[in-house]
Amino acid sequence: MDNFYEQLITTYKTSAYKIVNAGFYVFGFLALITLGALPIAIVCAILAGAAFFGKKKLYVEYEYVFTNGEIDVDKIVEMKKRSRAVAFNIKNVEVIALEDSDSIKSYSNKPSKVLNLYPKTNDKKVYSAMVTGGNERLQVNFVPDEEFLNLCYKYNPRAVKKY
Repeated sequence: MDNFYEQLITTYKTSAYKIVNAGFYVFGFLALITLGALPIAIVCAILAGAAFFGKKKLYVEYEYVFTNGEIDVDKIVEMKKRSRAVAFNIKNVEVIALEDSDSIKSYSNKPSKVLNLYPKTNDKKVYSAMVTGGNERLQVNFVPDEEFLNLCYKYNPRAVKKY
């Protein structure tokens, strides 16, 4: 029997996102109406471009997909663009526990690469997974729900520390 589970971690439009998004439209409009004064139009166009790329960093969602022991984490920018953040097998995980638990704090030889795969607006418990198999070692911080943890436990019961 196949085990498949998807979990979407959503966020909301913070005031910083709303301000930067408004700045994008204001500076874009100013760049268009000041085309006669070229230096001002160029400055406004640069500020509009900076706001356009800056707002993408302020609205990021994540989707965790569990498929028969394979975990894929996708990063979704502004509900438009999806990219794979990381993929690993649960068998390559040494420990999954709460980020501030004794299991994580006492873990020796922590990986130098740490991925925080949850929105900045998160208010749920953050778990850390120490992925040691495969080509690279990394620490993945994410916010799985109980069903996601239960599936991980089913495939690798020694690694999952449920609280």
